[in-house]
Amino acid sequence: MILPFIKRLSITILGVHILFIIYVAFSSFYLKWANPTMSLYMCARANFDINQVSIPKFIPKDAVPNDIQTAIIGVEDPTFQQHNGYAQTDHPLTDATISQKVARNMFLMPHQNNLGKYLETIGAVGMECILDKDRIFELYLNYVEWGDNIYGIGEAADFYYKKDLRYLSRTQKLKLASVLSNPVEIEPSTYNTDKIIEARFNLLNRFMQ
Repeated sequence: MILPFIKRLSITILGVHILFIIYVAFSSFYLKWANPTMSLYMCARANFDINQVSIPKFIPKDAVPNDIQTAIIGVEDPTFQQHNGYAQTDHPLTDATISQKVARNMFLMPHQNNLGKYLETIGAVGMECILDKDRIFELYLNYVEWGDNIYGIGEAADFYYKKDLRYLSRTQKLKLASVLSNPVEIEPSTYNTDKIIEARFNLLNRFMQ
């Protein structure tokens, strides 16, 4: 009785993995050229009430100032250009790669469990087989959550500073990069109320003179 059950369970698990990989592959090919209005993650975070979501205005990576790109990669994923989607890290200021966060935002629903982390890792590795680093980072800049139902760097600049991204000050850019570790609970104006976010800001402020 036990062996047939284990066999059926193994086949089911394998089938779920194959389906998820196919889903990631098709979605990644779509994302090579398309900039979707919303993602599954965004809909779920808004309890599937799309009227609550601030639709991000897509900004090409080349139109994003280089200094804020450098700041974001520096605190979010310093080995972004070297890894293949997943990287073992004991860095105290970050907990996932940029690719994992893109996979979470584009392919999955919100989660706070190991299964979700496992799926976003598979998604990140699969996505990296299809999309290049520039496109992955461009998706990150435009779809990552920057506050409660605030998505994308352009929307974040407008929401927090009432400015076009190009006109942000150096300090404003560093604060925007710093809060990405906990963007729902901490805003750029309150960055120093969280020790990790304050440490991220201080690190950037020290090395990006």
